Amino acid sequence: GESGLAFIPSLCRSQNNLGRSMMRSLLLATCLAAASAFVPPSAVPVGGAQSAVTMQQRPKVTQKAKPLSPGSNYPSTKNIQKQASGFGSFLQRFQKTEGKSKYGMPIFLPNGNINPKYLAAERAEMAANQKLNMKAEAAKTKKMKAKGTFFLDDYIRKKVGNVGSNKEYYQSGR
Repeated sequence: GESGLAFIPSLCRSQNNLGRSMMRSLLLATCLAAASAFVPPSAVPVGGAQSAVTMQQRPKVTQKAKPLSPGSNYPSTKNIQKQASGFGSFLQRFQKTEGKSKYGMPIFLPNGNINPKYLAAERAEMAANQKLNMKAEAAKTKKMKAKGTFFLDDYIRKKVGNVGSNKEYYQSGR
């Protein structure tokens, strides 16, 4: 019985030697790969037009560049909350708390309360801005109606053509 298992220690020794030789070859391959990764500076090509590395040129940005085109920033206006038509939200201008406000009066009273005259002037400016918004929107709507671009059917007629039937067609009974 024991003579049948006599070869097991010799098999383990041969597998151990095989494992060591594989580790040595792996270590050698790693060292060679690391050494070949470092190239001396004299081997890098240096030259004018034949240079291996070329720099990209920046695109030229003109005043009339489209928004978000390469090299341009998104265009902004003095007041980012106003549209080109003039319509927009009320945006309070930054003011310091000490001294006079843009309305010519202090923002706070000497006792620390907010100045009611300042609040009234601010409300009056907001109401004037709202009237201006409504006037600008009415003018825009009137201009679009005169051009024939305000209503959806005007748009469809221009872009698609005559697609539906009008009132006369439905009343004719056909």
